[in-house]
Amino acid sequence: MEKLLIPSLLTVSDVINLADSVLKITLPIIGKDQKLASLYEKNKLIFDRLVKNQKSTLKSEYTSELVRLDKLRDRGFVALRDILGGISVSLVEESAVKGAKLYSIIEKLGTNIYRLGYKVESAILLSLIVEFDTKENQQYLNDLGLSPYYISLKNAHKAFEEVSSLKSEEKTLASGDSEAATMVLEEMIPAFTGLVSMLQLYAELEPAIYGEAFNKVATLIAETNTIARARKTRKQTKPEEEVK
Repeated sequence: MEKLLIPSLLTVSDVINLADSVLKITLPIIGKDQKLASLYEKNKLIFDRLVKNQKSTLKSEYTSELVRLDKLRDRGFVALRDILGGISVSLVEESAVKGAKLYSIIEKLGTNIYRLGYKVESAILLSLIVEFDTKENQQYLNDLGLSPYYISLKNAHKAFEEVSSLKSEEKTLASGDSEAATMVLEEMIPAFTGLVSMLQLYAELEPAIYGEAFNKVATLIAETNTIARARKTRKQTKPEEEVK
């Protein structure tokens, strides 16, 4: 059996797909032998845990929304930055002085904060908001007619932070009720190997009853191994192609 199943080639998804098919093939014949039935139940319990915990590692429903909201606050920041940058070098002296005062805050905190990642950007925007919310700077924004641009940036940042908080809560809840899929996989492989090994033995002893089921399982494993080998080969050759 060890020659059929090659764990080092298989990903969690490979094992889930393979085990799902094998369990379905095996189900109709487990009633013929108690030992086979017990192994089936053991595998089914581990398989269900594996599927559950694989799902918990998939992309959060909030991920795409965070990407969208982050782009909005980036646009809001860039707009305010560029407008203030232009005003600060304008020939209208009074506006230029006020614009330079506000733009110096952005320069101090960073003009390209949207390239620094969610957490860093959020921290810097919070600092910017604290500074821009002072009475003096609010007056400058009003005088320059830039309050709507600043408010739109604040609102975009607030919306991002609200969804970010929801995603953090979701992650906390999921982590309290989940296991690492790779850890469950370490239980799945031996149990799965045992099930197929027993099926192989029974197919040799009673081919009329178990032969067809084992042949289907062996074909599935061979196909999965072929796909896994091809994937591994692509990963190994890709770095060489990039160097060339």
